[in-house]
Amino acid sequence: MKKILTTLMVLALGVTAFAEVKPFMDRMLNEIFSLKPYLVSEESFKDPKNAKKIDESLLKMAEISKKINHEGKIKSTGFRVPSQVLEQQLLETEQIFAKGNKSYALWMLKSTLGVCMSCHTQLPAVSTQFSTLNKNHVLTNPFDEAEFLFVIRNFDEAMPLYAQAIKDYPKNVVTPENLEKALYRQLFYFVRVKRDFKSLVSALEQNQANANLPKHFAAKIKNFVSAAKSAQKEAFPSFSPNQDDEVRKFAEAALKEELAGKFSFDDPKKELNYLKVSGVLYEYLDRYPETRLKPDILYWLSFCESHYRHKAFYSLPELYLKQCVLEFPKSTVAKKCLTEYQDLVTMAFTGSRGTHIPEDVAKEIKTMQELIMKVDNK
Repeated sequence: MKKILTTLMVLALGVTAFAEVKPFMDRMLNEIFSLKPYLVSEESFKDPKNAKKIDESLLKMAEISKKINHEGKIKSTGFRVPSQVLEQQLLETEQIFAKGNKSYALWMLKSTLGVCMSCHTQLPAVSTQFSTLNKNHVLTNPFDEAEFLFVIRNFDEAMPLYAQAIKDYPKNVVTPENLEKALYRQLFYFVRVKRDFKSLVSALEQNQANANLPKHFAAKIKNFVSAAKSAQKEAFPSFSPNQDDEVRKFAEAALKEELAGKFSFDDPKKELNYLKVSGVLYEYLDRYPETRLKPDILYWLSFCESHYRHKAFYSLPELYLKQCVLEFPKSTVAKKCLTEYQDLVTMAFTGSRGTHIPEDVAKEIKTMQELIMKVDNK
């Protein structure tokens, strides 16, 4: 009887938490759909005539995130990234946009929305509303619609559109750059989400049926087919909550070269391995959020996902590293997370005119440095 009462109390708290978070999430959804035409087009996102509308939506999203944080209930809803980190990320996105670095602001926004929607789409109270809203905002360009669906993690509906984009090339006027995006979305879906190398091989072989694909792109697909077939022989490991040591061994073995500072780019086997490893780590963190390995997992995830930046992939390395420092400044890996975060930020703000890190971003880095210093001085 006691167990039943305890279960009922937990369920009641969960329902209450959903009810308190839902109004803010509804408002956040409205802003996401307001930004939809600009999320899928960097040209539109950077167009000066759209700046006022975009900036207003970004400001509203940052304000909404503050109110969610003030509720103090966010952790009860299954959110894995602290609201403080998401709030800072949204504020930083708006500030960077306002300062003129719109390409980086768009990348940050897509990454942050990926985190928001990974939780948001799991809330039964709002999933129906989300589907209804999206039906009323479908974009005329199928590839653009696929990009939006991918950003908000509606992968099942996005994949057929990506497959069609590759199949119909070049009649559909999809650019070679977008062909590559479609390919990498397929890799992410079948390896990270579905954990199904056999289906990935099938999808890639369907892509090969188009004899009009650019030669370099066809060669890339062929290499991924070979790598995926080899990976079929390896199982995806699954760990129980008392296997932290085993998880560490798995990650450090799989990322041995990367942790030593040696990265391999354009290596199909490596790229599929990054997806596989990140999927295993993310699942473990999602199932056991209280694991003592959490700061280490955030650090390892940043290695896996930062690899995809050069492919215009919506990855989250900065978010993982920032969370590692802010939430676990006493961790032995916090300093490494801070160093990696500083390197990524410096790279993001370095161009032909040198490095120009905005004042607000520099201030945030200083705050993170001070957290580490406080620990060192104790």
